[in-house]
Amino acid sequence: MSLILKTIDLDYTTLDFHENFVESKMKEGTVFSLEQIDNLIAVCSEYFLDKPFVYISRRIHNYNVNPTIYLQLVKVPNLKGIAIVSDKASSLNMAQFEKQFSKIPFEIFLELKDAVKWAKTKIL
Repeated sequence: MSLILKTIDLDYTTLDFHENFVESKMKEGTVFSLEQIDNLIAVCSEYFLDKPFVYISRRIHNYNVNPTIYLQLVKVPNLKGIAIVSDKASSLNMAQFEKQFSKIPFEIFLELKDAVKWAKTKIL
């Protein structure tokens, strides 16, 4: 696994920044809305600047996502993909629904290592 270069703890998620991707672990009970996505875009843009990156969401806790947030991600030209990682059937089913709203590459994985491999192919 790649080295964590920086960790930022926000009130709704913990972000672990790596060279070419950020791993997000949303907090239990979060309602991930447009306000949070705008904040997340700002934090990731400040860290990566214009460097291409992939967002990896590790769905460990239960939380809600407004699927229209994915429409906002076209504002981030250096975001090259979204990966969802979970071993929970409910999270995987929700991710499959959310995928319909994404205009950028969006894949679902059971293992973090597979998401990281996929992320590296999106950066090249």
